[in-house]
Amino acid sequence: MAADRDDLERIRQAVNLVELFEAVTTVRKVRGTFKALCPFHTEKTPSVSIDPARGLYHCFGCGVGGDVFTFVQETQGLDFGETVEMLADRAGIVVRRDPGAARRRERRGRLVEAVEAAGRFYHSRLKGGADAGHARAYVRSRDYDVDVVDQFLIGYAPDEFDALISHLRESGFRERDIETAGLGRRGRGGRLFDQMRGRLMFPIHNVRGEMVGFGGRLLQGEGPKYLNTAETPLYKKSELLYGLNRARSAISRSDSAVVVEGYTDVIAFHLAEMPMAVATCGTALGEDHFKLLNRFASRIILAFDADAAGAGAAIRGDELSITSELDLDLRVADMPKGRDPADLVQDGETEQLKQAVEVSRPITEFRINQVLARYDLRELAPRKGAMRETAVLIARLPKSDERHQHALDVATRTYLDPSEVLQQIANIRDQNRQGQPGDGVVPATGVSSQPLDRSERDLLRHLLKGTAPLDQITEDLFQDELAGRLAMWLIEAGREHGPGAAVPVHNIEDRYMASLARRLAVMEQPLEPVEDVLANLERRRDERYKKELDRQLKSMDPGEDGYSQRVAELIALSQREPRIAEE
Repeated sequence: MAADRDDLERIRQAVNLVELFEAVTTVRKVRGTFKALCPFHTEKTPSVSIDPARGLYHCFGCGVGGDVFTFVQETQGLDFGETVEMLADRAGIVVRRDPGAARRRERRGRLVEAVEAAGRFYHSRLKGGADAGHARAYVRSRDYDVDVVDQFLIGYAPDEFDALISHLRESGFRERDIETAGLGRRGRGGRLFDQMRGRLMFPIHNVRGEMVGFGGRLLQGEGPKYLNTAETPLYKKSELLYGLNRARSAISRSDSAVVVEGYTDVIAFHLAEMPMAVATCGTALGEDHFKLLNRFASRIILAFDADAAGAGAAIRGDELSITSELDLDLRVADMPKGRDPADLVQDGETEQLKQAVEVSRPITEFRINQVLARYDLRELAPRKGAMRETAVLIARLPKSDERHQHALDVATRTYLDPSEVLQQIANIRDQNRQGQPGDGVVPATGVSSQPLDRSERDLLRHLLKGTAPLDQITEDLFQDELAGRLAMWLIEAGREHGPGAAVPVHNIEDRYMASLARRLAVMEQPLEPVEDVLANLERRRDERYKKELDRQLKSMDPGEDGYSQRVAELIALSQREPRIAEE
């Protein structure tokens, strides 16, 4: 649903954010402000600050925040269009459609119809096509009966130049829509031909159940084993999980989702009467996938063949920061080497698969075991190396009790003093907070790991309130990179809204900038006068420049190019009159 921007603002103003919170958690009014227990992580003391006037909230415990639309999306598992409709009904507002929305909906509908027509064509060809005998043989080799083929709409793409294109043309679809839907592509001569040929086809649906693309498995000849639909207006692989449309109810009921490597693994879980499995669609498991699954479950279990490259990719990334932010319990099922879920189910070992899922281990424990297995723990030097590498993993954990427990485990297994392990972890966390990553430390991406300096914080708050002199603020006033980027965004937005007008933060697309802006917008601490804040930041910037110029001059010869220019800059900085706050 595309809504007019004015209508979205009317909904924000009409819907009481406090009432939305009260429906799902405890809200208290404290000295004129509203505090709530966070519904996104477990806590005993309220850490969410709610600003009903601006329609914003921010949790100072886990960092989540947003507006009325974000809150409903995250707590009720709705997409944005569904959220707008629900809140508009709640507020009694008739939403005006964006003038182009009807055309866009119609065009999108045609693309969905084209993909679904292709799915029916592939499915019919698998079941009755004379050329699909080898595909049917493969399906039988996986022990898929007719019910399974029909249930998952498995199909076959003929190994012909334009079998699908011809069928869709005859069905009344335009070439432009066929190409846009990712079903065909142009050759050198401009002729449209089938994107998928000679492959077993697995239709891919979005969470609403619309067929949006395909995964094709090669059965004969050369080429990639799996080929997926290219990115289209419908098919965005970072936002799709194969099988989620079928698994979402089971995932919600069990509060657990299992992520597997392939489409046949998803089907295997259904055959094993564990219909909570999903798979990524031609891409690595990423942050958007975690966010999507978090709408339905708080526990995610990775179930990969222990030898598979996909398993390594899934556990090499920095999921700990992502899953901690979302308060997800990310675990790993210990699968037999060289065997995946489909192998186990086909061999009648469903109980072993169920057991692997039930006794899955937290990912930190799994990764620690992987690290320790690479070292010879009989000797002191390797034991020290193992301890340092595992300390990097443990230091990322947000909860001190979890860090302490893992530290004791590593100390026991490396025969080292627990205090030494704990000190190593503490050192790494200190280095991260200071923005000085130590050996092997992966710094946080895009977000500050240390508290924001008060002057930088107050200048951002003035920008939010519309009380800052925009032409006097430059990015080099900020030492914190995120704060500097947010300041530049607020300056541009402030010019659009005019002097003295508060800047709304709903349109900030960068999630780190948006989180920082919301946190500052609901902050209650006293605000220093903007003239004093600017004077302090300019003085500190000049001091940084002077130190850097002095350092450069000490490393240069007086006759060297640029020496005189740096001397002049240093003199000019030293003679600069400090800003004096107006009375």
